[in-house]
Amino acid sequence: MKEYEFVTWKTEYGTGYSLFGGFGIGTSGHREVIRQKAQDGWRYVGYLPTLQRASGQIDEIDLIFERETE
Repeated sequence: MKEYEFVTWKTEYGTGYSLFGGFGIGTSGHREVIRQKAQDGWRYVGYLPTLQRASGQIDEIDLIFERETE
């Protein structure tokens, strides 16, 4: 059987350049979270947008981790 854990992560507005002009949206710190969870026995399996604007901009995601249970 598997168990899952979710870590909510917010994007940062104005942290890059957008192809459409102006500022882009980025994330920071997520790699450290994934590495730490891996050390704790979790496997990163993906992400799911949890807060998105009508324009399509993703403001918040859940990082999804899984591991085997006994």
